[in-house]
Amino acid sequence: MSSTTTDLWGQDIALDASGQAKVAANGELVLTDGVDTGVQDIRLRIFTRLGALFYDKEFGSLIHDWIFEESTAANRAAFEAEIIMRVEEDPRTVVGSVRCSVTAWDEKSIMALASWRFIDEDTPLNLVLQVNKETLEMVIEDADPRENSFAACFPDD
Repeated sequence: MSSTTTDLWGQDIALDASGQAKVAANGELVLTDGVDTGVQDIRLRIFTRLGALFYDKEFGSLIHDWIFEESTAANRAAFEAEIIMRVEEDPRTVVGSVRCSVTAWDEKSIMALASWRFIDEDTPLNLVLQVNKETLEMVIEDADPRENSFAACFPDD
């Protein structure tokens, strides 16, 4: 990998869909590469409660605050604005390219789609956020995983 790519994207330990470190067959940790590093960083920022990291109190999001709120226009707009703001905090994101829309919100779950573009990337990226209010499970998945990305592929229907 070129140093320019590493300088822009950095590297991290690749995580699987459940947030566990990926391990290669030889026992070594798998590292993220290129755009996948940025997608993983954004996924972690959204999933992590703001202030939960003792070494970076500014990392995370407040989407957890809306889980038990009613589905009102104001709450949906605030949830979407929180996602947009947190994705735009990544310095590799093109400001103004971030979109978020709540696609479902009822007494049992919330589902939203976020999309954005990274600097020097033509293809927009997408994350699907799903919150199960009954089990308090939150899943944030790459809606269009690239080959070798950390995200699990969605099964074909």
